[in-house]
Amino acid sequence: MKEKSSIQEIEQRFDKDVARFSNLDTGQLTTLDAKFNMELITEGILRTHPNVEHVLDIGCGAGNYDISLLHRK
Repeated sequence: MKEKSSIQEIEQRFDKDVARFSNLDTGQLTTLDAKFNMELITEGILRTHPNVEHVLDIGCGAGNYDISLLHRK
């Protein structure tokens, strides 16, 4: 049985994942249509709320939808 990871090992893995998933072009390539879905959802938000000023992101991602939304405003 493998020993539990140390706090430092967990932090290092997390930091690598954040860097990987924060890249809007490649971060979600494991999901076939992830880039398309992000653009579609961002477009939907902007069409229904064209003057959006605040976004509450509750999730465990890297904030890619928020970043996409900011770049489209």
